[in-house]
Amino acid sequence: MAKSNKPTPIEESLLYGQDKKVLLDCQVPTRLEEIENLAEAVNQALPDRDLAFSANLCLEELITNTILYGLKGAADRFIHVQISLSDTWLEILLQDDAPCFDPFIQAPKPNLNLDINERPIGGLGVHLVKKLMDEVHADYDGTGNLIVLRKRLQHQAAE
Repeated sequence: MAKSNKPTPIEESLLYGQDKKVLLDCQVPTRLEEIENLAEAVNQALPDRDLAFSANLCLEELITNTILYGLKGAADRFIHVQISLSDTWLEILLQDDAPCFDPFIQAPKPNLNLDINERPIGGLGVHLVKKLMDEVHADYDGTGNLIVLRKRLQHQAAE
């Protein structure tokens, strides 16, 4: 995992206001074993264990899918990950150079009514990402995908 130095479209966070802080900005090599290194970095960047768990689960799911399906296992690429925090939101941005794919629209929806023994393996990951985050969307700019995940921080939910 490498710190990002070159400017990319995600260096400008979608979080507004003076309270925004970028906690993690890195290039993750597209090898599955690198997800563990990213998880350690997320745990250090996000001291709230529940928030770090949610972020890591979402990152693992989306990065695994990008590596296996979007990039067809190409191990010589990078996924740019940026995590920002404001007083009210956690924001996670992922940018890749895979073919256009919006997991929130194009991924098959799991049939949650099936018995656990009747369900096909897989298919729950994107569903979990949608449940863990308050806002999810994906954009394609002609060169790659940008996935935006936003989670409202708990202490703001009661206000």
